[in-house]
Amino acid sequence: MSAFEEVAGHEQPIRLLESQLETGRLSHAYLFVGEPCLGKATVARLLARALLPEAPLHRHPDYWEDDRIKGIKIDEVRLMPDKAPEAHELALQQFLMLKPAVGRMRVAVIANVGRLPDQVQGVLLKTLEEPHPNRVIVLTTPSLSPFVVLPTVASRCQRVSFQPVPAPQIERLLLTRGVEAERALVLSQLARGRPGWALAAAHDPAVVARHREWTRRFDELIGAPADVALSLAAELDQAQMSWRTGEREAEDPVLFALGSWQLDIRERMLRERNPSQWARLLELSYDTTGYLEQNVSPRLALECFLLEARRADAVVTS
Repeated sequence: MSAFEEVAGHEQPIRLLESQLETGRLSHAYLFVGEPCLGKATVARLLARALLPEAPLHRHPDYWEDDRIKGIKIDEVRLMPDKAPEAHELALQQFLMLKPAVGRMRVAVIANVGRLPDQVQGVLLKTLEEPHPNRVIVLTTPSLSPFVVLPTVASRCQRVSFQPVPAPQIERLLLTRGVEAERALVLSQLARGRPGWALAAAHDPAVVARHREWTRRFDELIGAPADVALSLAAELDQAQMSWRTGEREAEDPVLFALGSWQLDIRERMLRERNPSQWARLLELSYDTTGYLEQNVSPRLALECFLLEARRADAVVTS
């Protein structure tokens, strides 16, 4: 049985890791790259579990993990901390300096290495440049941007890329976790390829209700005056500003709304005898998502999309 049996998708990364586990030719450090909630940290823990089978990870003396949302202070990493590490018994470098206690090796996982300030990443770089034998470090990052992870840190790791997972695979994953079939279908389509998001959303009864509310708002928008579209764009822009200044634990409200609308538009394409207008609108929605990733004004991008959407034909023929 594969160590990664419970993972949805990610066949190529898993083949690579399984091959290295089989041959024993592991890298001393990995950098798992892909957007949030794809399953990078899950795969990292499963790799650690395969390397440390002696005990569950949460009480294994040869396992060190940090997946907190907040940043990591330098005393959590450097060999001689000025203060005791606040979240661990040992700083990372202290942990790696010690011989394995019960296993063959020591494994450390740091989720979202971008949480480390440049100074702390510089300390981590020293560890990556002078690896100890029988040690494996796994870092995860949503981006290879030098503003997220230092190029020198990235260059000392074997990069493993994670891509969005097809919706049917996410749906099957949810069904195996006991999620009701209709809910599993909707969540898999809203997940945008992110199994982690879908699993978390499965425990939030408000997610599907929120999706239906945005679908209703979209229905009301079609054929409405332009000020309805502009008002909706302003409302979403304000919601995203509040989200950006908060803890960001929930989904970006703009991306969630766009995801709901994209699902609604695809369903309209299937119902229409002439789906071309909905196909153009769907393409524009994806363009809007791309503009948001390029730091274009969210309000301006939303206004352009919603003004176009209100002109779509409201009559659906069967």
